[in-house]
Amino acid sequence: MPLPEKALSRRALLAATAPLGLAFAASGCFAADEGGAGRLVLANALTPAAGLSPHSEDAFLLARWSVAETLLGLDDDGLPVAFLATDWAQAEDGSWDLTLRDGVRFHDGTALDAAAAAAALTAAANAAAAPRVIDGIGLTAEATGDLTLRVATAAPDPVLPQRLSSPQLAILAPAAYTGETVDPVGHATGPYAIAESTSTGVELERHDDYWGEPAAMAGYRADYVPDAATRVAALRSGEAHVIEAVPYAQIANLDDSRLQDAPTGRTVSLYLNTGGGPLADPALRAAVAAAIDPAPIVDDIYEGRADAPEGLFGPALAWAADHRPHTLPAAAAPGGETLTLATYSNRAELPEALTVLASQLEAAGFAVATEVREYNDIEPDMLAGAFDLFLMSRSVVQDSGDAYTYLDSDFTGDGGFNVSQLRDPAVDAAVAAIASAADRQSAVLDAEAVVLATVAVIPVAHERLVTGVATGVTDVASDPRERRIITAATSLG
Repeated sequence: MPLPEKALSRRALLAATAPLGLAFAASGCFAADEGGAGRLVLANALTPAAGLSPHSEDAFLLARWSVAETLLGLDDDGLPVAFLATDWAQAEDGSWDLTLRDGVRFHDGTALDAAAAAAALTAAANAAAAPRVIDGIGLTAEATGDLTLRVATAAPDPVLPQRLSSPQLAILAPAAYTGETVDPVGHATGPYAIAESTSTGVELERHDDYWGEPAAMAGYRADYVPDAATRVAALRSGEAHVIEAVPYAQIANLDDSRLQDAPTGRTVSLYLNTGGGPLADPALRAAVAAAIDPAPIVDDIYEGRADAPEGLFGPALAWAADHRPHTLPAAAAPGGETLTLATYSNRAELPEALTVLASQLEAAGFAVATEVREYNDIEPDMLAGAFDLFLMSRSVVQDSGDAYTYLDSDFTGDGGFNVSQLRDPAVDAAVAAIASAADRQSAVLDAEAVVLATVAVIPVAHERLVTGVATGVTDVASDPRERRIITAATSLG
């Protein structure tokens, strides 16, 4: 199916890089290099939504900058590994006992101890908007010794160690929590510390008292550049050395040597509002599903660098290949119902894909009103169910590395990120069953089928992670979970 004329026009605009002077003047994002000549510059795709609070999506910026760290990390298979904690074990009552790494110092010079770690976890659990990775699980933490603590949940949680790897549970110094907001500046433990934070970006300096291998660079700068074309222009001009989320339409404008392409656990999906409006009717949701053809999005908008949808979990997760069959409700014939379809502009492909989907829905008999805004601006309305359809790129293993937490937060009645406003007892039961299942991955796939049968979500494409890296820059991470990009080993030759 060819792209609609509107989509072709937008793609032509994206494919032609804007004149550098115009692009940078319009963006206002690239500050003068106050850190000195030769300092690496990272162009981030997202701007902070909550003053860099780790309890928000800003936590992933802190992780990608190698500023904030968590008690545990994850290996390639999603299993927990030591980080700020070196040992962990589940107690008979279902709680978890952890032993901290000795000799860790925060950026403000204070020592990491169990009291500080417990206070950080407690602050996250008591946040006005609790991080979705722990939302509703009743997490508590208390020091049991100088370097030992116990973390408990309302019900025994076998994946608590994976949850503790989430950047939203980063451990900060006690001084970070003394004001009205959580302040990570000067209060984290990573190889880099934030020296200055402004509305356009941050300056980072090496933490010389870091517990691990010291950072290879004395420092670097991270700028907020939500406009994708501006990020690409910055890489081509040399104003940026690493850029996030290279837009697929502009891949042809960059040498292959400047691209890092890796599979990722990110799926582009259309979320349908099941809680109100026309799509509260399962038959109309099934009509939407029948109208959607992902092929032109995968093949044309993503330039073949995405995979056709196989379900909620794509080919980056090898264990998820055995998708269960599911049956959709009988579809009703659309009668001209008006659907509001929205997405955000931070990922250049999403507004293009929205145009294609709108055209497909209109061809099926729906009327469609579209809306595109920057993510931080549109997220509150998205979570409040203000739209009938929302197109989103979502990492299904970003929060904890375990697919259960994604299904729980996005599709259960008490989920903290329930964009579809789904309230379905069968879904709640299928997701709850994962927690105690002997074969968790099999239970995840069973729950996936139950979710898809509700037509609360329609997978559109499985993305790949494309990062732009200048010649001479080494050891930039391509992390399928998108938690790392600049590491202690990253250097600018």
